[in-house]
Amino acid sequence: MKIYLKILSAFYFIGGSLHFLDLLDLRLKFSEMNLIWKTWILYLLIFDILAAVGLWTAKTWGANLFLMVAGSQLIAYVGFMNFFGSQYVLIAFHLITIALYIWFMKKNTKLI
Repeated sequence: MKIYLKILSAFYFIGGSLHFLDLLDLRLKFSEMNLIWKTWILYLLIFDILAAVGLWTAKTWGANLFLMVAGSQLIAYVGFMNFFGSQYVLIAFHLITIALYIWFMKKNTKLI
């Protein structure tokens, strides 16, 4: 479980870093986005980084943030696909990471 949390933490840190690049207009044009997109990018930036730190340190709040971020992205990308576009890779990523997390939790009831 510890190794899985570290790997998951790295993915969330990368995600947060990409959203930071968006904020600086180095990847996506944050300055040209509407308010909903800007809010979404800021939400993901903050909570991806917080989840990464919590997962890296194997804290319960990190796992909770991971599940919150993954769940909110699934809701956004599945339920509001017409607004957020087709994000099939992210949908698959979140479904797989949540399933693996549940599987590891069933094998070992402790987070650490």
